[in-house]
Amino acid sequence: MTRDFFDPTPEQQNVVLVNTATLHEAERLIESCEHCNPDGAEISFDNILDRVTGSDPSVTDLHSRSPGEMSELQT
Repeated sequence: MTRDFFDPTPEQQNVVLVNTATLHEAERLIESCEHCNPDGAEISFDNILDRVTGSDPSVTDLHSRSPGEMSELQT
């Protein structure tokens, strides 16, 4: 049985710890959110973080030092 694109093995996963400075850098790239612009907001915050950190979204799992930091930004 093969694993698909969205289910990388632990060996294939890349865990990235995101610090506060990186979160703020990613925040500055946000032009609008789904709440303010439901028809125009199409890029998720984790996608922006992948771009800022240079991570491959297919194998990257992003984490921050403080659990509330990213969950507040992703809502």
